[in-house]
Amino acid sequence: MDERANQMKQIIFAAVSMVLAGPAVAQDSAPRIDDIVWQYIDSYCSFMRADHEFDYDDPDSWRWVLFSNLPGEDGADPIESPFMRIDGQLLQLEQTGVEHIDGGALRSYRSHNADPYLVDVSLLEGAEGYENLTYSGTIRVSRDGASSEIAYKGDCGV
Repeated sequence: MDERANQMKQIIFAAVSMVLAGPAVAQDSAPRIDDIVWQYIDSYCSFMRADHEFDYDDPDSWRWVLFSNLPGEDGADPIESPFMRIDGQLLQLEQTGVEHIDGGALRSYRSHNADPYLVDVSLLEGAEGYENLTYSGTIRVSRDGASSEIAYKGDCGV
């Protein structure tokens, strides 16, 4: 009986150790910025990784790191509530601030999670086309003291 009780204690100790170690490991890992694969996306803003090559005729190249819906009837700026896939979750973000910088803006967002992701997007304006304005910059995602950052390029309607 003592041997069985000892085995149970070891199993319980191992389980408790794993539970206690889990949050520490999760906090140390930086948020992952994932691609959103969406062919023929109908969006207002569509940003892809800076090194990504987009080919309209190649469905595999329709990969985005941030997008926003088209403007609604309420007149709100569509980039105030964009979408990103972070750690495998498609999340809508809420704008928490805008700082105007030379050549564009720095926009801050947060997710709606109980433990929210914080997102900073630098929007550096580029060339203006017939119906769009190009942007480039960085997207930084942080949570629990860890962060990830990528360079992006893309455009928004005008």
